Amino acid sequence: MIGQWIADDADSADQNGSNRPAGKIRANPSNPRHLRAIIFLLASVLLLALALWLRWQYVQTISLYVDEFTTLWAAQRTQEIGAPIMPSGVLYTRGLLTTYVTAAVGALVGLDYTTGRLPSVIFGLATILVLFAAGRREWQARVGWLAALGLALLPEAIVWGGRARFYAQLQFFTLLTIWTAYWAIQEDSRPVSQKNQVVGRHLLFTVCFILALFSQEQMVLLYPPLLLGMVLWRGWRFLLRPAIWPSHLLILAALAVRYAIEILGQPGFFETIQAERPYVAPIFDVAATWPAYAPLLIAPDRLPWTLTALLAIGVALLALARGGWRPTQIDRFHQATLFFTLQFAFVLAFILTLVGGQWRETRYLFFVQPVWLLTGAAGAVWLIDRLLRREQWRWAATATLSGLIVWNGWAPAMTTLTRQVEGYDRVLAYVAAHRQPGDVVMSPQPPACAFVLGAPCDYYAVQRVYAEFVIPQEGVLVDRWTGAALLNDTAQLAQIIRTAPRVWFVTDALRLATRYDGDFQRMVVTQFDKAFEERGVTALLAQGWRAAPAYTEIRELATPLAFGRLALTGWRAGALTPGQPLPVELTWQATAPIDRQLNTSLRLVNAEGVTVAQEDGPPARGILPTNLFFEAALPDLKTLTLPADLPPGRYRLEVVVYAIEGGAVEAGPLEIGDVVMQNP
Repeated sequence: MIGQWIADDADSADQNGSNRPAGKIRANPSNPRHLRAIIFLLASVLLLALALWLRWQYVQTISLYVDEFTTLWAAQRTQEIGAPIMPSGVLYTRGLLTTYVTAAVGALVGLDYTTGRLPSVIFGLATILVLFAAGRREWQARVGWLAALGLALLPEAIVWGGRARFYAQLQFFTLLTIWTAYWAIQEDSRPVSQKNQVVGRHLLFTVCFILALFSQEQMVLLYPPLLLGMVLWRGWRFLLRPAIWPSHLLILAALAVRYAIEILGQPGFFETIQAERPYVAPIFDVAATWPAYAPLLIAPDRLPWTLTALLAIGVALLALARGGWRPTQIDRFHQATLFFTLQFAFVLAFILTLVGGQWRETRYLFFVQPVWLLTGAAGAVWLIDRLLRREQWRWAATATLSGLIVWNGWAPAMTTLTRQVEGYDRVLAYVAAHRQPGDVVMSPQPPACAFVLGAPCDYYAVQRVYAEFVIPQEGVLVDRWTGAALLNDTAQLAQIIRTAPRVWFVTDALRLATRYDGDFQRMVVTQFDKAFEERGVTALLAQGWRAAPAYTEIRELATPLAFGRLALTGWRAGALTPGQPLPVELTWQATAPIDRQLNTSLRLVNAEGVTVAQEDGPPARGILPTNLFFEAALPDLKTLTLPADLPPGRYRLEVVVYAIEGGAVEAGPLEIGDVVMQNP
């Protein structure tokens, strides 16, 4: 069928890019159009195979993004009780339709990491097909081909087409919604008796919109520009036609239902989000917002698409001006450019001017990125057609441009397959294999804990940025998604360590560095040991309370001693006893951003300058990497093994700070103080 489309389109596209009714192709192998159709069909199969391979590689090699566990946990709950109702009693409303799709796939083939990601792979590939079909029908086949090729290689399309989240599904239904909306407003010259098909077009648009809305509520952003496009093309009275207004009434009803589900299904969630980090904040600060989204449009591998998109828009606007500013009076090629661009431009403008600062993430533009690709492809094809008169030359130029797109997009696509995320899947699997009866498990990622371990973890351990994720239940705050009790107090942590036989704390380094206070971090460093670590996530294990050593020397430095980008704020040391370990605790604080892992070397030096004991190792016992040292003062626990024949006397404590890779010295050796061993 794709081959038929391309062959038909070659006949129907005139020099201005307009499409006349497509003719039929005869099955004549000697016909150049027929041969070209066969070649194009093979190329399309290879394109889909490439897209599938890229997404499947992502599925198989990249750990689960933390939000994927929430989708899988919600799907599991849906399988168990028929709805994504969490143990806390709230309804998981994010990606509601995706949850049911994932649960259905899981019911057929079993729910695990791979099958949970499978719906996104399917929707990602389906979007490529729809993108080609939309480009072929509304512009011409070469536009659809170039756009589909761009989407197949687009890094974020590979990512979201390989993750168990709702973005691939949302993009698929969004593209269908925009396309069916444009199709629904086209002039119809058929007899009134056939106009029931018009009703069908608008109902199809409505169904696609509702499916997108229940895939993710962000779809609400597209309703205003879709309405605006219909008014600009057909006038406001068009919306009042008996064949039209019921469709929009259904959409408004769906919006109301979606809002009610949000408010009733998750009590207090919307209000808390708006208070803590509002979705909408009318700051109109484009200069501050633009850097978050600029790489999507003007990065070196993206700029050609943006430039050709601007060319297509400029040409279409010029045609619109010549047509008396009436969209229906200009070539359909340019009409499609203007209508589709209106949707992308509205969403981009809204994001740049009204979205709250904490929601400035590139993924929120993903659902309309196919429009950007279509417009860019339209500009490239228009330019080719202006420069080349002969059809075979145009196809040769398109083939060359396709090669350039692959060459330009291959490296970013492959980089995506090497960019790992936090390995909660790997680390929690280790905990599941080594967990013993009576063990307590806590984590800042309760859905991951619940899905991997088969039941909610004991505590949702976090001290900052948690208000929107907890709900009161029986007098305590619990995690919304799993019902795990909130642990946000250092004294409570100490009590758990003292009373439980073993305590697991599963967290990633970034959250440990940013979501906890200094006293909590200090307790983690002093009470827990690394049990397993992979891809930035660590399983820490505490096996009973660890009493602090007996320190006889305690020095708090009024002026921190600078060691490059680390500053020593104080130290403590035990008594010197020959043949016995000497415990020393250094306290470090970062004074500037650190871009590498640093080690510290503590040395005990006699009066002659000879080092008699030394220990090297990372500050904070490596539980927190030094590139994540911030304002909190963190302990550096060292134990020096003293010689059995160590004579009495005064000894200096010296410290060197150096990089692990390469061994470059950051600072030192510097004396931090001295300790004395008295005569027995």
